[in-house]
Amino acid sequence: QHYKSITFIEVVMAAESVRRRPGKDKTTNHATKTKKKEEKPGGINKWIAGLCALLLTIALVRVLYIKPNNLTSQSYLPLVYPECCTGTEEQLTRLWGTYRPQVYFGIRPRIPESVIFGLMWMPVYNPEYVLNHDFRHTSEQSDLKSFTWTHHDGNKFGIQMLQDKGYVLETSFAKTNVMLQDWSARVKVRATGAAESPQAIHLYWYLGIEHNQSKVRISRIPNGFSVYGETAELGKFHMRYKTVNANVKVMHNAYNCGDNVPLHLLTDYVKGKLKPIPYTGRGPVVTPIIVAFDPASTTCSESSNIVIMQLTLPLPAEVEIVYENLNIERTVTLEGAYFDSLIKTYMDDFNQKFEDKFQLKSKGYKDEYVTFARSTFSNLIGGIGYFYGKSIVKSSEVEKPVYYWPAALYSAVPSRSFFPRGFLWDEGFHQLLISKWDNTISLEVIGHWLNLMNADGWIPREQILGNEALMKVPKEFVVQNADYANPPTMFLALDSMFNSMQPSEILDHHSTLKKVFHRLTLWYNWYNTTQIGPEPTTYRWRGRNGTTDRELNPKTLTSGLDDYPRATHPTDEEYHVDLRCWMAFASRSLTNLGDLLGINVDKYRETAEILSDNELLKKLHWTGDYFADYGLHSEIVGLKDTRVGPNIEKRRVVRKLPQPQFVKVQGYINLFPFILMILEPTSPELGHILSTLKSDNSIWSPYGLCSVGRSDPYYLKYNTQHDAPYWRGPVWININFLAIRALDHYAKVEGPYKDISKKLYTELRRNVVENMYREFSKTGFIWEQYNCQTGKGQSVHPFTGWSSLVVLIMGEQF
Repeated sequence: QHYKSITFIEVVMAAESVRRRPGKDKTTNHATKTKKKEEKPGGINKWIAGLCALLLTIALVRVLYIKPNNLTSQSYLPLVYPECCTGTEEQLTRLWGTYRPQVYFGIRPRIPESVIFGLMWMPVYNPEYVLNHDFRHTSEQSDLKSFTWTHHDGNKFGIQMLQDKGYVLETSFAKTNVMLQDWSARVKVRATGAAESPQAIHLYWYLGIEHNQSKVRISRIPNGFSVYGETAELGKFHMRYKTVNANVKVMHNAYNCGDNVPLHLLTDYVKGKLKPIPYTGRGPVVTPIIVAFDPASTTCSESSNIVIMQLTLPLPAEVEIVYENLNIERTVTLEGAYFDSLIKTYMDDFNQKFEDKFQLKSKGYKDEYVTFARSTFSNLIGGIGYFYGKSIVKSSEVEKPVYYWPAALYSAVPSRSFFPRGFLWDEGFHQLLISKWDNTISLEVIGHWLNLMNADGWIPREQILGNEALMKVPKEFVVQNADYANPPTMFLALDSMFNSMQPSEILDHHSTLKKVFHRLTLWYNWYNTTQIGPEPTTYRWRGRNGTTDRELNPKTLTSGLDDYPRATHPTDEEYHVDLRCWMAFASRSLTNLGDLLGINVDKYRETAEILSDNELLKKLHWTGDYFADYGLHSEIVGLKDTRVGPNIEKRRVVRKLPQPQFVKVQGYINLFPFILMILEPTSPELGHILSTLKSDNSIWSPYGLCSVGRSDPYYLKYNTQHDAPYWRGPVWININFLAIRALDHYAKVEGPYKDISKKLYTELRRNVVENMYREFSKTGFIWEQYNCQTGKGQSVHPFTGWSSLVVLIMGEQF
């Protein structure tokens, strides 16, 4: 968007390579501090001449091609390199899907600015009922008693159960021959028989157009509607929305066409168009009022970009939506009995594949545990979405935030209700599980993320693409800073995939893996130059606020552990043990992938060996009792009521002068050399960690490992007046997964700690699984975190992002 020819980008990248230190790769420079070879005078002269010529070229390009103030940063310019995972046959089979996790039931193609489909509904409870908070559309935490995909394979089909006050709504989606690009959906509603059960249901099915280049024509058919449409990308299509039973009594049907309606405001638009209409029909329903569209508002114009179709039905009710690509002939229509038969076949295939992959029945799990695991997995893979838009980014080299280039993202999400968008460090954990099911899905998801890399090698850590995503993001989190990192967990997923791939699979994906490898090296090099610490082989998270007195301990959002206590007084001289361990793991992962692909990776191997040196790690981060960060830290701080103008606010007071020292906080950070398996099996430090893991007031609990130890001063402490403890006590499943995986590793390799590792593995695995199953049985949800004292699920729900790793824990798939 900011250049007229590819030549300019090539020049900018060349200039950046000159600005950085010449000689050995930056990675090796930081890790090894290798001396550069002396250069001959003639070589220096040539280098200077070349630099001058390059700078002159840049100046000319700026004058000829670039408007003023555009050549300020590469933070908003895409990397010039072939994209990953594009144009594959697997992509075509996954064109259509339930790729709208932000709504309860939505379908769209993986095409930017195309068409979307979705469901809204509202129950009819009593004669006085008109319109209130029982209108359902977007995924919310407070609406329903529960909503969960019971089965979803990430491609061909999915079945979802939604339980509300006095009724259950079931949605199902299926594709037949996926290359036909046909699909169908079914919605069933039944009353539970409770006193609060509704008498009828308003079901609104809509078609939305994300641009005005589409043509739509709607007409009524018996017990429903017929829509013909055409877009440049999809060609001609036909959709029918009707009752399954042709003899059912339709209490009301109407449709509405909206002109130039912002799709992210669709809920408000529909609510604004509804009005009470007397019901004069006969039947079992006695409600005299119907909340419906005005029958007069049924004209579609060329500027109409939304069509909403209403069917009001007595319970039980069942409707189906049939979408057909009119550019291809077919011999059978996916509706009625054929749809029912296909769903049953897909369910049987799914159940068998699930058992083949995770072997839960063969491990002795009862049916109710298998159902829990299937639902948990289905919610993760069924939560995959497709997003399109432009991020807003800033950096130290840009005066004010600017737009990234328009980009698409195919990604899972942490939570449909609260975080229905992509998060960089979450996604690596998501793909650990999804790759066990279908590594082609994982490769494509990871490829989409790597395609978001800018010319510097940076990837935005939170993807807020499009207005729908923007609506659920607080303003302070919208702008992404190109100087800030996030844990590179994609290496976790890729390393797991490499280790399980057969040689034939590597050969099949060789071209894709080479593109992935190239982008991974650029991403890795970005970390290894921008996130380095003050001492050789140390690393530091950026983004901490060193001037605030509003926080008990300034947050480190970039680390992913948010309010986990670090040095109380952030400075450039601190360094963080978790980031160093992530870099050691990434170095090792790059080495493994390079070896598989036959690429020379000696520089990464050398770096991996240095960062995995246990003696050097101990020298930098070992306190004598555990591994820790190092920085300017006060051991005694607190929040105190302070008068600020007319108000009383909590402000931090420091009761002991900060000193450069280890940050002695007992919790997850101490474990990183262990959970990322950097420690040797014979390491005395490993033995110390294992022997003290269950000590009194440690992080051990009957429900999993707590994020901060119960005896630590930071345990369950608020960070500000209103900022509740987040990573200061609760049990988080992603870290527990890493710990269980590490215990399994150390229990299987030769060393003095095999027995204690096996014992801890068995007990911790049981604690996590049993508590999560118990809470799911009680509440119907998987939770973001679990209370360290009671095991109760808390915070965001449903949270089937990394909490779904419980399936791998149950299946012992590490």
